[in-house]
Amino acid sequence: MSLTTLLAMARIKLFSEGRHFSGIRPGRSHAFRWVAAVAAVATLTTVSPAVSSAAALAWEPCPDRAGFDCAVLNRPISVKQPGLGTFGMALVRHRATDPSRRIGVLVVNPGGPGQSGVDFTFAVEQKFSPEVRARFDVVGFDPRGVGLSQPVRCSAEVLFGGPTTHPADKAGFDALVKHGKELREDCARRSGPIIDHVSTDEVVADVDALRRALKESRISYYGLSYGTVIGQRLAELHGAHVRAMVLDSVVNRGVNARAHVASVARAAADSFEQWRRWNERTASSPLHGKDVVALWDELMAKAARGELVAPDDPDRRLTVHDLSNTVTSLASVPDWAELSARVHAMHMGGVVPHATAGDDTFLFPMAATAIRCADRGFRVRAFAEYRALTRLENRISPHTDGSLRGNLAMTECLGGPDARLPQRPGVMRTELPALLLNSRHDPATPHDEAMSVRRRQRDATVFVTYEGAGHGVYNRSECTRRVSDRYLVSLELPADGSSCPSADR
Repeated sequence: MSLTTLLAMARIKLFSEGRHFSGIRPGRSHAFRWVAAVAAVATLTTVSPAVSSAAALAWEPCPDRAGFDCAVLNRPISVKQPGLGTFGMALVRHRATDPSRRIGVLVVNPGGPGQSGVDFTFAVEQKFSPEVRARFDVVGFDPRGVGLSQPVRCSAEVLFGGPTTHPADKAGFDALVKHGKELREDCARRSGPIIDHVSTDEVVADVDALRRALKESRISYYGLSYGTVIGQRLAELHGAHVRAMVLDSVVNRGVNARAHVASVARAAADSFEQWRRWNERTASSPLHGKDVVALWDELMAKAARGELVAPDDPDRRLTVHDLSNTVTSLASVPDWAELSARVHAMHMGGVVPHATAGDDTFLFPMAATAIRCADRGFRVRAFAEYRALTRLENRISPHTDGSLRGNLAMTECLGGPDARLPQRPGVMRTELPALLLNSRHDPATPHDEAMSVRRRQRDATVFVTYEGAGHGVYNRSECTRRVSDRYLVSLELPADGSSCPSADR
């Protein structure tokens, strides 16, 4: 059945349910047609999982997307439980612009977890250099449970109707556990059995099935953030089929609760210090010459009293946790100017418009939470443990009251089942060592955690540091692109432990 026919048949109900697919910018018409096509394939195909994994993909031009091909790979929800059925894994391909020099396929994943590889690939001209686009077919996919690949969905009313995720006592902690159980049950009702099958190991099996469906003996791989978790596991389980692998902003899978909470708290404290220094040296900042730490602490005190007004919504009061998250979120860009403008507006009682450069829709805790909880090997079991970890992160980063990422690690899986396939580091086995990239001042994947992965995989990796701030390294500077491109295109390994200078403004 052709994609055109499917589009005509598939006025599927996904949009009527209010599902938002982040990052698709050409408008509702394009999004509806593409979502309808994927949903129709997932619903109407009758190919068995075994056949679909090996069958050639039926690429067709993407609706309203010149230069891109779309396809769907039919995959079993569970290999061990075939009765659960299948789902359609959404794929997008941007073919090599110089076919005569084509090297092969570069499979990409932008992380999150929960970010769309389909959307990421549609933006390939902004993501990769002309040389990479010339030499590779760039193929992106929405992992199971994400975006267009049978997304994990939850009731917004249940999702946002729970108690605070920063409980002050055992009763608050117990209420959070109860809400977590209710939320998990709601998500399972709305999402079906896929919610129990979104682990990284299952995603990696899908990636290798994609390789076979592409008829490639080996693929190159680029993974960003959580995409590095997929990449590490791919190298452990299917390393013989990996030509080259760039792991950008590296997640360390080998940490316990205390180590993780402490690490992201240190990263939050580092982000705050980087912002303070930027204000000190940047004459154009509205906070230049001011005591930024004292001003910030004053805002945190107002937030704690319930007196801090949101600069873009005068009817909303910000909490200390909202304020803290502003630092680490904008540090990922980094956009110190935006942070200073917002802090100045809050201090003066003025208004500043929403930032338009970023899109944090992927942080919405649907697929992201399901995936992290499927992988995370630790759980906080009692309020006493939560309180001890919270005190630890607050000691490490007092100005930011710990970190959102630490709080998520402690609370987002409460009330849910234990991880069925928890991530544990294995041995990466690829012919060419993987290239690890990390910013020195990354608020999401701290540099020391990335270095831990390097030390554990000493024979299978080389490490390059970007000596600046932000999350994501490839496009930071000419140096980072050059190192990455020479590795991907020419299989040229940089010196382990080398670095690229900061290009931060």
